[in-house]
Amino acid sequence: MKHIITLILAFLICFSLNAEVRIHMEKESGVYKVPCTVNGLKMKFIFDTGAAKVCISSTYAEMMLENGYLDKSDIKGTSQSTIADGSVIDNVVINLRKVEIAGLTIENVPAIVVPTQNAPLLLGQSVIQQLGRVSIDGEDLVIHNANIYTEKEIDIILKKADDMFNNKVFSEALNYYKIVYDFAGEDTNPWILFYMGICYKNLKDIDSSIKCHLKAIELDAGLNNDNILYEAYEKLSALFSMRKDYYKSLEYARLKLKYAINDSERAVSYNDLASNYYQLDNYTEGLSYSDKSIKTYKSILKKRKLDTNEAWDYVLSFFTKGCILEDSHRYDEAIETYTIGKKILEKYKNEEFYQGLINSFNEALSSCYKKLVK
Repeated sequence: MKHIITLILAFLICFSLNAEVRIHMEKESGVYKVPCTVNGLKMKFIFDTGAAKVCISSTYAEMMLENGYLDKSDIKGTSQSTIADGSVIDNVVINLRKVEIAGLTIENVPAIVVPTQNAPLLLGQSVIQQLGRVSIDGEDLVIHNANIYTEKEIDIILKKADDMFNNKVFSEALNYYKIVYDFAGEDTNPWILFYMGICYKNLKDIDSSIKCHLKAIELDAGLNNDNILYEAYEKLSALFSMRKDYYKSLEYARLKLKYAINDSERAVSYNDLASNYYQLDNYTEGLSYSDKSIKTYKSILKKRKLDTNEAWDYVLSFFTKGCILEDSHRYDEAIETYTIGKKILEKYKNEEFYQGLINSFNEALSSCYKKLVK
């Protein structure tokens, strides 16, 4: 079954990349009408590029309600609008559960009931654009890269994306996440962009990774959904550090610290700041933040054991501080710091990071002893 679903999804992805739907509009009395099916009822809407929403007349709304195409739960409240003479009128707002256009589906479309019996049925461009990019070719309405998925299909695709991501199949995960993003647009959960950013990073596309994390921050709109701002700024700081753009990395490390919500996150942020200041030859600030990181980890250790990531960063704090002291020609202090860090590292011999760090500490100590002799 998993194999079959994968094949179906792969087909849908390939099809959607080039999907283009042409809808022949019917010209009546100088206006173009688009045939639609609303909650199972066939209707014709005037395509209005200036309209922001769907508008239907009170006559149609009453008919739909009487014949079961709407029910009372679809009535969502009221809104106000300004008409041509400048006066403000109240409108009833309803939910159209399913709008089908040329085989494409939009679900849960808000519509305004205009309190005029003979008001035209208007279909706004903003609604059509949920299906894809729109253009007009003569009497044809063209939807480019048409969105051929339903919300249930998108849920399946998102699960597949998460599975691929967890299995580190980043190219396929990225393709699935892109479909989800294209479907939801600006309503996309910011975490989708966050995971896309990680996929791009693992695929060595740093520019796209940065853009995704910045877009995730934009979509979050300051809500800090599940602490996404801390996570996104952490990734941005690391990406710019990879580029050796330490000023930019430092900027995002500061923002990361701003959104840290516990001692563990603060300790990591302090060490990131120390590392960036060190790379920028600001040893005073670097030492200050190294000490803050070490002090914070010691505070955590009084309460509980460190997890693997915390242990790695705790030991790394000593290595960062040792590097700063060494480059400041304070070799005795550097040796003392490296030695403490190495001693702490011995407690984590079973961790994967042990061998790489022990080699680094040994090399650093050897370098310091040679410099001290000179």
